[in-house]
Amino acid sequence: MTAAQRRKGASGERELCALLSEAFGATIKRKLGQARESGNDCDVPPYRIECKRRMRRGPIYDWLEQCEKDAPLGEVPVVMQRADGEGWLVTMRFNDWAKIARGELK
Repeated sequence: MTAAQRRKGASGERELCALLSEAFGATIKRKLGQARESGNDCDVPPYRIECKRRMRRGPIYDWLEQCEKDAPLGEVPVVMQRADGEGWLVTMRFNDWAKIARGELK
């Protein structure tokens, strides 16, 4: 990964954390060192969030599997992604979304 790609990724993580902080009324910060430790990018319990900021859409299933691999039992893996010039998208497994829709997860 080039330095420019790392900067773009870190910028996307900061942008997403600012949106999450505003949406939840709490300070959400990116996890430093997560790239070395193969962890997720930020946490909003019970959600384990992986952030992807790219020029185009990418391999969403690979990203979701990466997030699932790192999520402890009871946490919901979520991939949030944004392509250049587009808004943020949220991707998760249907069963996790259904739990949220039924009010089983807060």
